[in-house]
Amino acid sequence: MKKILGIFLGIIMFQGVYAFEYDYPFKNPYVATIVGSSSLMAKGVPKEKEIPIEEFTIYSQREDKIPKNLWFENGFKFSLSKQNHPAPLIFVLSGTGAKYDSTRTKIFQRIFYGAGYNVITVSSIFSTNFLVNGSNTRMPGMLLVDGRDIYHMMKLMYEKVKKETQVTDFYLMGYSMGATDSGIIAYIDEKDKYFDFKRVFLVNPAVSLYTSAIRLDDMLNRNINNNKKNIGVLVDRVVNKAAMFVKKSGTLAIEMNEETLYKIFKEEPLSENDMEALIGLAFRLTSVDVNYTTDLLTKSHVYTDKPVGRYTYMFPYMEKVNFADFESYMNVLAHPYYEKLLGRKMSMDTLIKTTELSQIEKYLKNSKKIAAVTNADDFILDGENREFLKKTFKNRFLLYPYGGHCGNMFYEGNIKTMLNFLNKGVLKYED
Repeated sequence: MKKILGIFLGIIMFQGVYAFEYDYPFKNPYVATIVGSSSLMAKGVPKEKEIPIEEFTIYSQREDKIPKNLWFENGFKFSLSKQNHPAPLIFVLSGTGAKYDSTRTKIFQRIFYGAGYNVITVSSIFSTNFLVNGSNTRMPGMLLVDGRDIYHMMKLMYEKVKKETQVTDFYLMGYSMGATDSGIIAYIDEKDKYFDFKRVFLVNPAVSLYTSAIRLDDMLNRNINNNKKNIGVLVDRVVNKAAMFVKKSGTLAIEMNEETLYKIFKEEPLSENDMEALIGLAFRLTSVDVNYTTDLLTKSHVYTDKPVGRYTYMFPYMEKVNFADFESYMNVLAHPYYEKLLGRKMSMDTLIKTTELSQIEKYLKNSKKIAAVTNADDFILDGENREFLKKTFKNRFLLYPYGGHCGNMFYEGNIKTMLNFLNKGVLKYED
C-alpha cells in the first residue's frame, strides 16, 4: 500500500509541474521495466541491418596477464556506426554490467545513427570485458575512479577510429549506471577538454550506486524470505524457461543476463511478487559476476583461493560466491581493497559517499550542457534521490509519471525529447 501511495503522489507532483499528457502504455513499473526496456516504441528508427556497424578491439598494454579462464575476454571491444559525411559523434554508455552490443545499447545506436550521429557504443565498467581490459583498479563502484578509467578508454576508442570518421562535435549519453557515469565523465572532461562535449543526456541515472543496489537486492531478498537457498527454486524456473526459449528460438546458446531474463519472461503471466523477484534476480546475477571477477582479478582470494585454469571446474567457486549481493561486494571486497590501496583505515560511510553523484553536485547544478530524465516510479531511486535530481538540474530535469526503470526510454515521446535536447539544448517533452 505504501509503495502504491508513493507512486501515486509522484504522479500528482509530476502533473502539477508539467502540463502535458503522457500516453506511455505500461503504468505498472515492473511491467514497464520487463516489457518496455528492450522494446522500441517509435517510428522511423532504422533497423539494425540498415545501419553500418563496425566492431573494434583495443589490446591492453598492462603487465599482469588475463586469467586463463577469461581468455575469451582478451582485448577491449566496442563498436562504431559512422556517417559518410561530417557529423557529430555520440558515445553511448551502457547500463550496469551491459556490453557494448547489448540489445538496449544497440537500439540507442540505431536511434542516434538515424538522427545523423556517428555512434560509439561502450560497455559498462561492471562488465567482465571492461574489468579485464579497461579498469585500473579492477574494483568498480567508486564513481570518480571509474570515470577516469572510462574516460581513458573513450580517448583510446576515438583514437582508434579517428582517421575514418569526420567529427564535428562530441556528445555523450548513458542509461541507468551509464547515465551516472556520463555525469562523472562530463565533469572530468570539463577540465581536460579532450572532447569538450557539446551536450550530455542522462536517462534514469542512479544518484547513489550503493542505495540503488541495495534497493534492487531487497527486491529479491523480500521475495525469497531472505534465504539464499530459495534463490535455487527461482533459478531452476529460469533455467527451464531458458531451455524452452533456446529450443523455440533455434539459437545454440544464450547469455544469462538481465536482458535475456526479461526477454524469456516477457509474455509470461507474472504476479507482482514474481516480477519484483525477477528484476532483483537480474541484478543479482550482475552482482555475482562482479564479486567473482573482481576477486579473481585483484587476487583478493575471498572466493578464488586456488589457482583457476582455462578448463577449471567452476562449481566450487560459484558455490563459495553463493549469490553474493552488492553489499557483500562492498563489505568483503571493495572496502578492504581500498583500505589497503590507500594505506589507511576508511569508514564504510566514506566509501559509500564515493558511489554518489553528490560528489559533483556543484558542477551538475551549473553545467547547462547536461540534462537528466527519470520516472516517478523508478524503483532504484528513493525520495531523497529524486529530490537531488530535481534540485540539482532544475529546468534541465524531466520526471515522467511512469516507466519503471528504463522501461519508457524507447517510447517515441521520450526519444523525441532526448533528441531535441541534444540537438537544440532545450528540455521539453515532445509528443
